[in-house]
Amino acid sequence: MNEEEIVPGLLVAMPVLKDSYFEKTVILLCNYTEESAFGLVINTPSTIRIKDIIASDLEFKNELTDPLLLGGPVQKESLWAIHSDDFSCESTSNVSSSISISAIHEVLGALARGEGPEKYLLGCGYAGWAPGQLDREIEEGSWWLTSLDTEYVLDMPYSDRWDAALKKIGIDPLSSFFNTGEF
Repeated sequence: MNEEEIVPGLLVAMPVLKDSYFEKTVILLCNYTEESAFGLVINTPSTIRIKDIIASDLEFKNELTDPLLLGGPVQKESLWAIHSDDFSCESTSNVSSSISISAIHEVLGALARGEGPEKYLLGCGYAGWAPGQLDREIEEGSWWLTSLDTEYVLDMPYSDRWDAALKKIGIDPLSSFFNTGEF
């Protein structure tokens, strides 16, 4: 498959994937080349609330009670913001025509000023693969690549994303056929 056809895209953990970190995850796949792959888990909230990580001198119009997402097991100390395209700052990179990624401190500062994006996810860490690793995992049936749907990233409740992504690709997560790993 051509890189332009799948990136950005959604990487969906198949029901047979029983990895303690990636089981039942949906990943916003931001980069996928022969050299590496990079993505952010978009459906694994942590117990840390966004309001718990912000500077006490910043005041916000809303409570910021959303959880910080666990974007992956690599560089868990790195913080990021995925957001709607109605906001841009110095660190912003476009993931797609409707989704951007920026440094978390710039997004939080803009939110405090009432200038931030309408929709956003804040998280830490990322998922990364070495050369050929993701290709192998896809061939083994651990992952399914599907097209990017902004609703899955910015609008849908975290707890619904995996089931909805599987249904989008025509898979029933309760099917014993897929849970045996024999497909």
